[in-house]
Amino acid sequence: MHRHGGDLPEWRASPRLCGGDPVATRPCLPGFNGAVIWVWRGLAAIAALLVVLGIGVAAATGPMTAAPRLGDPPPASVEATPSPTGVGPIPTESASPGAVTYLPPEERPMAVFLGDSITRGATIDTTWGGVTEWSWFYRLLDDTDGVVTYGGMVAENGMTTSWMADQVFNALALGPDLLVVHGGTNDVSGEVDPAYVIANLQRIKDAADAVGVPVAVCTIPPRDDPAADARAMAVNDAIRSWAAAEGVILLDTGDILRDPLGGWRSGYTNDGMHPTPEAAVLMARAAAEALRRIPLGV
Repeated sequence: MHRHGGDLPEWRASPRLCGGDPVATRPCLPGFNGAVIWVWRGLAAIAALLVVLGIGVAAATGPMTAAPRLGDPPPASVEATPSPTGVGPIPTESASPGAVTYLPPEERPMAVFLGDSITRGATIDTTWGGVTEWSWFYRLLDDTDGVVTYGGMVAENGMTTSWMADQVFNALALGPDLLVVHGGTNDVSGEVDPAYVIANLQRIKDAADAVGVPVAVCTIPPRDDPAADARAMAVNDAIRSWAAAEGVILLDTGDILRDPLGGWRSGYTNDGMHPTPEAAVLMARAAAEALRRIPLGV
């Protein structure tokens, strides 16, 4: 019995299977079945054509790869672009012996400097003791060209290597990775035997060895006075021999300033004893070249 009475239309009263589908149970509108079949056949033909075209393009162009993402390493066959700053590669433990190595600032060893007025940089205003361009090692701290970070200095005007040997524990108390010594200029102002200078340097090395801190020692600048200059050359020869025998890092900061005929190169001192800022650049450069040839900068 139907709520509205009367016979239902054929398309509602007798559901027919659409398209002969044995699963379908929905009723079909008259004429609708044939249209649906032809639509699906057209879509299938288009899909088949697209597949054929895609296979042809892939065969002609080769395999496709995903675009590289930011931060992805370059392919192995591509050489890395050299650094625009000219700074060399970061050193590794496998670096060949004697190869020049560079370290970024955050990986550089911390150095403490032990010395006299040439270290202190107090050649104009004797009350000033900060690190300025008058300090011989100023450029060693440069962010780009430098090789160490600054851990402090123990230095006074007019001091000899004997004073430095007495002060070495104050320098080591600053906790350096490297102790850099520049001394002997005031020793040769008097008639000091090179063996006396070497004995003081040995005291410094022994103290540093006791706490496992490597030592780097500098040669001293020339002197305008011929007698003092002869003593400076004798002290430098002794320093070179001692450093080689004791395994001490040699920073030949004095030779770069010497005129082949004796004394200072023209324009690199104002008083015949202390380097100018231009001379200090040469000293720091010579020291940096030596330190870069030591594994991992130490």
